[in-house]
Amino acid sequence: MKPLAVRTDAVTHTKPARRFSVWPIGVWILLLLAATGAVQYLQHAEYAYLVAALLIIVVCAGCILRQAWARPITQVLAVLLASWALLSGALMLQQWGDFETARQHAQAQPQLGDVALWMIARAQRIWQVGLALKAIAIPLLLWLAWQLGRPAVRAQFKRR
Repeated sequence: MKPLAVRTDAVTHTKPARRFSVWPIGVWILLLLAATGAVQYLQHAEYAYLVAALLIIVVCAGCILRQAWARPITQVLAVLLASWALLSGALMLQQWGDFETARQHAQAQPQLGDVALWMIARAQRIWQVGLALKAIAIPLLLWLAWQLGRPAVRAQFKRR
């Protein structure tokens, strides 16, 4: 009688468990924001922004799947988006006094009533939230770009 052959390749050739990393969370957030932006750009027929958002979605998906081609592209995208947030935030800061000017004009015309003041206050809150989000996004995007360049993270990506 012949002894049973035992397969050892299933036990000895298993993949090592992936360690928890924080950087993919940043990529997921970037992916979700790009998807949200894509929906908005589609609704408003802003096709150049829609194409950019779709490209970001593809690159983020590749990065989440740890494809080697997506890592350097995600790094560049993170730096470009951080630069864009810095530039657009600086342009927003130039409007700092515009809300007070608009409030004074609205108060000088009583026929506009409280609705105009409410709309100005609402616009100012939206502006403040946008500015705060940019201030948070800049260091996070730069951190993500830095993380993707580290050798330990680079080793997590697979070549085709």
